[in-house]
Amino acid sequence: MRKPETRSAIRAYDMNLVRRCLLALTCSAAVASAAHAHTFTGKFTGTGRACNGMLHVHSQIIEWRSSFSRCARSSYEVLDMSRPGEPGRMAFRFKTRGAQCLYDVVALEQVDGTDWTADGYPSLEAYRKKDAPGWRDSPLPARLVLECPMTQLR
Repeated sequence: MRKPETRSAIRAYDMNLVRRCLLALTCSAAVASAAHAHTFTGKFTGTGRACNGMLHVHSQIIEWRSSFSRCARSSYEVLDMSRPGEPGRMAFRFKTRGAQCLYDVVALEQVDGTDWTADGYPSLEAYRKKDAPGWRDSPLPARLVLECPMTQLR
């Protein structure tokens, strides 16, 4: 690229350089985020009375079928995601839910290796208030959270 010779040309050159740098940073952040989100895709199996079943997480679709709840394939919104280098954590909100699906939000957190925990929240409010005093251990149905140990299948 040829060096600019006038002040206005220098300003335009500098602005063009800044735009290119910002574009490069934005693209690299998007790629890193997509790569990190990819670690949450896969099949997870749960065991036990309420947790027996499968959780399937794909790049754009989620499905969770357990003993008492059938959340059919749906697109999802990502509510929360851990940063690279932190233990794996991601929260998904079903965009469409059938009558047999008891959960509006599923939070998936890596415990160790292939061991994960999947928490089912009946509403977005229940997910957002999960750490509020008295909320998580409340006997009210709108606050009940299903906690399922899961194993990631390879």
